[in-house]
Amino acid sequence: MIITEAGVPIFDFQEFARGDEILVSGLITAILRFIEETEKDKLSRLLLEESQFLITSKETLIFIFQIDDEMPADYAEYVSNFISESFIERFSKEVKQFAGNVSLFQEFQTQCKTILLQCGIEIADSLMENKESQDLRAWCLFSKENEPLIVHANSPNYNIDSFTIYQILGKSFRRVAAKLKDCSKGTCFHITHLGNSIQTIVLPNVFFVLESKISEFEVKRFKQFKIKTAQQLLDHFDKVYKPNKIDIFNKDGISSTTNSEMSDNYKLIVDLFKAAEKGFQYLFNSPVHIQILCTSNNCFLHVKLVNRVIIMEYTNEISISDLLEKTKKVFEAEVTLMDDSPELVLEKS
Repeated sequence: MIITEAGVPIFDFQEFARGDEILVSGLITAILRFIEETEKDKLSRLLLEESQFLITSKETLIFIFQIDDEMPADYAEYVSNFISESFIERFSKEVKQFAGNVSLFQEFQTQCKTILLQCGIEIADSLMENKESQDLRAWCLFSKENEPLIVHANSPNYNIDSFTIYQILGKSFRRVAAKLKDCSKGTCFHITHLGNSIQTIVLPNVFFVLESKISEFEVKRFKQFKIKTAQQLLDHFDKVYKPNKIDIFNKDGISSTTNSEMSDNYKLIVDLFKAAEKGFQYLFNSPVHIQILCTSNNCFLHVKLVNRVIIMEYTNEISISDLLEKTKKVFEAEVTLMDDSPELVLEKS
């Protein structure tokens, strides 16, 4: 809710509207004046039994946010600052000339909802309330300035170094997403041979990093690729994954073994994945066998073999779970080919 210094309500977010904005605004204004006159100080929080009010004064306006007790203070302040600054930036002229017409501010309903989505309110609520989230080993939420807003670990004796790597991963992914064309958000997956999974969700204003152990994706044995040439590898992986684009690069991910030039997008993605793998080797002592980056326009799949890197790209919508299932089948299936060429196995170190 937004009110003037005189206590006049000019905006109430409809999705959570209480219907008593005049009563609340009058009560808050009276309490603020009482505190200022008696304590010579400003009130920033008003605590109730099951909720609390976060109160912020900016310019000639008072912003009142009713928040749940479970929401961390830093996160609540981060979101409220986004909303208040966005409102002032958009309506500073209308506020100065305000003569009682509150309909001028109603278009902020849509922008307010967008801000809540971009700040990950729904994801955070789901993680804090959903029972399934308790299966996660840990999850963190960071601001776009890479400051931790929520840190949550379910596992006992959790390796606190993970949070630093989370921060680096999110920052790297945000940088890559910013450089990719028309990409302001996306999701990135990294899965090790042991089934350790890290998922990064980048939104315009925050990013999440979630860690879990997926026993279904633990690779118990490694398929041996008895294939001579890069073209045979291309044919094999193309048949399984059916991507829109596929190419093979050397183990450093620099030059193509099929004589095609690595695009700038691929260079960004390979750098991100290589940096992530170093972190996971440190955390889990297990190499990464698949990494997936999905943006609003594309999905990139990165598979590392002993001396090759396979990169696949999808320009159509693709299911992450489907990609993971295909990868598990590729790595565990037995293949017998009449071929005396040296075996090509998945890298184990």
